[in-house]
Amino acid sequence: MDQFTLPTESFDLTLLPEDARDPQSPRFADAVGSFFQQQFCDLGVDGVVQVSPQAISVGWTSRAGDPVKDAVALLQRGQLREGVQLLELIRRRQPNSEDALYNLGLGLSELGNFTRATEILRQLIQLAPNHVHGLVALGVALGRSGESETALQFLQRAVELAPQDIWARQNLGGILLKLGQFAEARLALATAVEIAPGQARAWLLLGEACIGLKDIPAARAALLRARELDPHSPIRDRADVLLNQLSESALPRNADGVNPEALAAMKQAITRLRSMEPEVAKRLTLNAALVGQSGLNLHDHTKRHRVEGIEEPLTGLEVACLIHAGVQLVAPGGPYTNIL
Repeated sequence: MDQFTLPTESFDLTLLPEDARDPQSPRFADAVGSFFQQQFCDLGVDGVVQVSPQAISVGWTSRAGDPVKDAVALLQRGQLREGVQLLELIRRRQPNSEDALYNLGLGLSELGNFTRATEILRQLIQLAPNHVHGLVALGVALGRSGESETALQFLQRAVELAPQDIWARQNLGGILLKLGQFAEARLALATAVEIAPGQARAWLLLGEACIGLKDIPAARAALLRARELDPHSPIRDRADVLLNQLSESALPRNADGVNPEALAAMKQAITRLRSMEPEVAKRLTLNAALVGQSGLNLHDHTKRHRVEGIEEPLTGLEVACLIHAGVQLVAPGGPYTNIL
């Protein structure tokens, strides 16, 4: 049985009922015991708890053979505070455990306790300077707490150590984006989606970087890819918001507003898509977005593009309108619902 002791003052009292948070309270020992017994029940292990006003001693037989894995199992279930409390116990007994420090830092960061998270993760990096995911986690925690410049240093170091690590690349792109370094962010995120083409968040961030660079067609293509890869999540919601903000921004204008040629191309795109089954229209929109990913010249009508699903080649303007109309038509309450 693994046994750990934690000073009572280090226990997160908010995990207990309000009337049991005073270590001198007659209910305190029972509440602490009930808390840990519930964690043991969730993990399917046997454990014992001894509580005094000064210290809490906990012991359990780890089903995984490793108490850190038990705590991580709670984190993975979304029981962040419970997992963090177990890791705080384990760290007292195993202060040099890289796994305990790393997962404790991650859990604290997810709980929004960035000061404590950075403290724990810095301990990890002192112990293991080349711990790639520790460097990334520290960079993320620093970035979330507003220390973006310092975060950048740790994320760059992580990428230098592991150039093909998607988490390192993606978060490097995210912090560069936060710093307004859009060209550098685009480069990092383009590499990220090459490494892991199915990472919706990397595509979303790439779209934001392209928006910062005012490359609207490439931004649309990346955002469309993000929403297709993760259609039921906050990533999809964010992509939809950005795509709606981009509405009509790719269309050429004259002094009176939208160019008549652009309006005609838009109406043609809407008519084409409305004549199709919804799934076919979505697929055609994605095909157009993939063409637009390499960039479109909206004023050069001599260059034509082949879009899979359309027999005749299209101008850059027609492809851009097809992308824009497709996004708006599939979005609930899109502005073109009652057009034509």
